[in-house]
Amino acid sequence: MPDQHSTRDDEQGSDLSVVFSASPVPETADDASTDAPVPTGWPWFLPQDGLRHEDLAHAVDEDPVGAAEALARVPLVRRAARLLEHVGQGRPLTPEGELDPAELRTLAAELGLDLGGEEPAAMREVGEIVGPWNALAAGNWLSVSGAEVVPGEGMVPAAVQAEDPAAFVRFARALVVLLVLESLRQGGEEGGLFGGPDTFTALLHTVAPEGLLLPATIRVALDRGLVPEDPAGDPDMDEINRYWQVERDLCTLAAYGLLHRETSPDGQDIRFRGTAEVLIEAYGALEMFEELG
Repeated sequence: MPDQHSTRDDEQGSDLSVVFSASPVPETADDASTDAPVPTGWPWFLPQDGLRHEDLAHAVDEDPVGAAEALARVPLVRRAARLLEHVGQGRPLTPEGELDPAELRTLAAELGLDLGGEEPAAMREVGEIVGPWNALAAGNWLSVSGAEVVPGEGMVPAAVQAEDPAAFVRFARALVVLLVLESLRQGGEEGGLFGGPDTFTALLHTVAPEGLLLPATIRVALDRGLVPEDPAGDPDMDEINRYWQVERDLCTLAAYGLLHRETSPDGQDIRFRGTAEVLIEAYGALEMFEELG
């Protein structure tokens, strides 16, 4: 999938400053050593300390009203609800099973998406729409029948936050789980997620108060002397690939609306911010994926 840029929403997720208060501040590019590190097994591009998987449950609101408010701020959830409204009782599709470009532009405007002045030729080029579409289709809230998409029954009711917060929480959580699960099934080479352990370790760092800061490209990391060397003294290609797969996964999840992505003004760094609510469901999807084998 092409690299999609997802603008940051103003709303932030749960305050995890207490969870992170005992951990050292992650090393930034300005603080990093210029000496190339040697491979240690730990991802060289991630801070050494941070949130643990078991800490996530303590960082979310269990009250249905509070949980609904938090999940309603997730761009994927908002876009999925709007996409359902847009489809209404049915919409025609192209032979490729997608919304046509004209309708795509209309939907992008309704969702407030910034397409950077580009005119996408196909829906699959717009991750901000592909994400909610895939989640809704996976949960049978949308059903493609011939050359038309129509509403489906849905695995749980597509509830409205203001009318039934508890039902909305179930709907929103299902959307996140299904999108991550389908992306893992699709695989990185087909536009989904590589989904390796490094990706999920990186996701834990996105909920730090300052988010997760990464070099914007491997070229930047090489120029800063961050990439471990192989026995011959050259940049280790396996370590470069580790970074590339994680960065690509995080960009995919940002385009799909599960993370916020910010690029520094000089284009040298990218910062990813996540929420505990999303991470809990992402880990749930990973467990399901592993169980399904």
